[in-house]
Amino acid sequence: MNKNKIKILYIEDDPDARALMGDILRYQGYAYYEASRGLEGIRLAKKHKPDLIIIDLMLPDMQGSEVTTHLKSQPDLKSIPIIALTAAEEEDIREYVLAAGCDGYISKPININEFVFKIEEFLAGKRESVSPEFERELLQRYNINLVERLKRKVSELEQLNKNLTKLNQDLIASREELARYNDLLFYLNALANELRSLEDPEKMLRILPAKIVEGFAIDRCIVFRYDSEEFVISPFSLHGNFNTDSENLNFKMGRDLLALLKEERGLLWVKDAHQIKNPLLKKIADTLNSVSFVVGYLKEFGRKDISDSFVIEGETEELDAIFDIDERFLIYFDKCQTNKKFATYEIRILRSFLHTVAVIFENMLLFNQLKKLYKIKSEEAIRDGLTNVYNYRYFVRELRKEVARTKRYKTPFSLIMLDIDFFKTYNDLHGHLEGDEVLRAISRLLILNTRSTDIVARYGGEEFVIILPGIKKKEAVTFAEKLRRLIKDYQFPDKVHIVPCSLTISLGVASCPEDSDDPVNLVRLADQALYQAKQQGRDQVCVV
Repeated sequence: MNKNKIKILYIEDDPDARALMGDILRYQGYAYYEASRGLEGIRLAKKHKPDLIIIDLMLPDMQGSEVTTHLKSQPDLKSIPIIALTAAEEEDIREYVLAAGCDGYISKPININEFVFKIEEFLAGKRESVSPEFERELLQRYNINLVERLKRKVSELEQLNKNLTKLNQDLIASREELARYNDLLFYLNALANELRSLEDPEKMLRILPAKIVEGFAIDRCIVFRYDSEEFVISPFSLHGNFNTDSENLNFKMGRDLLALLKEERGLLWVKDAHQIKNPLLKKIADTLNSVSFVVGYLKEFGRKDISDSFVIEGETEELDAIFDIDERFLIYFDKCQTNKKFATYEIRILRSFLHTVAVIFENMLLFNQLKKLYKIKSEEAIRDGLTNVYNYRYFVRELRKEVARTKRYKTPFSLIMLDIDFFKTYNDLHGHLEGDEVLRAISRLLILNTRSTDIVARYGGEEFVIILPGIKKKEAVTFAEKLRRLIKDYQFPDKVHIVPCSLTISLGVASCPEDSDDPVNLVRLADQALYQAKQQGRDQVCVV
């Protein structure tokens, strides 16, 4: 029989023993399976139908004899030989093992050569047996021990059942409230995760009232926006049944309510509207016909003075604008239909939830503002301030990337270096401001007439460079010629002579890997070609 098709299952709770056994049997070419518990071994035996089972009779979850008895009782498993691997030194261990349902045993520690030989014997059909008299005696002893163990187990289970019954009685007393508390925590946690997935802070506050009403067993919820200049709160979003139009829910607000909310750490619980002293709260209660309600001040739950942590010299005004996130919102909710009072645990959860909402809201505001700042700063870092094409630093970085890409994927690219002819003369005649306009105009022409994948950069002064990914030298020369004609035909302003004038450019072309696969050398070659074009009369394209 092909050893690779012979399956051996080893049931042993010692991981080191299983690892050793696995090494031995796999080295011999057997398919090896292992289990650390008796029940696991039974399951694997049913699943894989091994050709041989090796078992340690001392298992943590059940006696090895119980495992063998179960295996031998299965019609499709009873013919599988079971070998006990044991370190027991009792005088009658052999008889005990065979009586326990095994077909043989091997003593620990094992001798690898002898062990492999014995395995092959049992696979070949060897079986050991014990005398019927001794088997009956051991079976009787086993049954007595089994009954004693079962009695102990039953006694333990009865005591455990008594303890569980008492515990269950204790839990029943607070089960309903705990269930509500747990459901509420679960819902609010899920809601917080849902809110975190949003990117728009105002969208979050618009859906918030409906979500709170849905999950918190309250009847109405309003998010008020506070105008700190007009001292007015007005509905930003709301959900529930109201006995008045939303236009009537605009309230004049003094600083005394904000101070009161601050004293209450952001959450004010009005248990009885008849005892309200604050005029605004009284007006809100009367307008909404509410007996008991809660008001939360979102800003008070947020982080304080967040912009103080960001100090960058020379950018104070810019950062002030970025971190100007003083959005003020108040959240109102009540149980108007039933007039039930809020439970203390509900207020605790609400306080925790509003803190989470405030942090999420501020994070969203910060994230959106920082994205704008990052976009601005990223563009500034790679763009030339005058022409808005890429700057020299970005060009060098992209050139190295293109060289690396060429070396890896064998894709060519070309480099064009161009210079405006007699630009100094134009600059001296018209002034630097007009010269800057020419640089901007040429930059726009280059951007409009190149692909989105091309890199147009200002190399310095009136020199520009263009990286053309995927373009060979011949195609690059044709493209450079097109740019030359385009610039020559363009009418630039001439304030001195009143009529428009024509400017020309000289261009040098080098390609990678045809000319060089070194970025520094490639620039040098393109510059040489440009110099050649200048020397030969300008307004032309040259290659190395």
